[in-house]
Amino acid sequence: MRLLLAQVSLLPETLSRKVTPWQLPSLAVRHGFQGVEWLDRLLPSLEPRALRRLGYMSREAGATDNALSLSIPYDADPGRLHRATQRCLALLEACPSLGVGAVRVDLARSGVNLGHLLEMVSSWRSHKYQGGDPLGWAGRLAYLVLARAGLARDRGHGTTPPPSPRAELDRAVRALLPLARKAADLGLALGVENHWGLSGRQDQLLYTIHQLREYGVGVCLDLDNFYGDQNALSGVAALAPQAVHVHYKAHAREAEAEAARLDYRARLGHLQRSGYAGMFSVEYDGPPPGLSGSTRAARVLREMWEGRSDGGC
Repeated sequence: MRLLLAQVSLLPETLSRKVTPWQLPSLAVRHGFQGVEWLDRLLPSLEPRALRRLGYMSREAGATDNALSLSIPYDADPGRLHRATQRCLALLEACPSLGVGAVRVDLARSGVNLGHLLEMVSSWRSHKYQGGDPLGWAGRLAYLVLARAGLARDRGHGTTPPPSPRAELDRAVRALLPLARKAADLGLALGVENHWGLSGRQDQLLYTIHQLREYGVGVCLDLDNFYGDQNALSGVAALAPQAVHVHYKAHAREAEAEAARLDYRARLGHLQRSGYAGMFSVEYDGPPPGLSGSTRAARVLREMWEGRSDGGC
């Protein structure tokens, strides 16, 4: 079983620079993880030289399995979509040197949302500075304020949206196509996450990846990204056969109690029956410290997956 520490689990610590990206691989390995899932906006730099250095430090630390999280604003205007696509393609090119084997992509909508807000704040700087520091001090400050106010975490949504028009689904497919081609060329497992909106309906997510089947695109299955009126267990059952990466979401310090309340063992059972053998990223969004919360969640996940309770991670 390969467990990854999601960088976003240490969001406050990262934004306040108590933990730097350069330290994260060794921290992850020391706490029983096999690698890190990087979030594009939290990378130390987008410059190829810096990313190669980060990959070298990961290998030196023993972080051999890593993933990357990207977003593509599929319904953005052509100019913004082009810039986002080029940014994603450049990061995909860097994946081999980063030691990344799996890539999660979110079909982000335009409008007022966290990603678009941070993009706008960060874009106030000249282009040459944006590559050296994805967020910049203003973006980092805005992100930190939102995080401390509890507004930077995805706590879920109540009601499933109505079906999207076929034209919107096809627009999402077109936005994903360049990424799918690049990932296939590089031998990367590309998974579209069930992440609200268009991808929050299982039928629409399955339609989207089916259109890209020749490139091996699958699902990045978040075990807790389901609307309040959806049956999460049925949702996992529908998506598990297409899963190429899994996000294990933890919201509370009491990892065992939360896993029991959410019936995670049953959700994992669908993955096991589908023959899933990929990586698991632990995403902790409970009270800090994030490393402790992630480690507890990873222990519980491993116990459920391997059917044991010896207390190890």
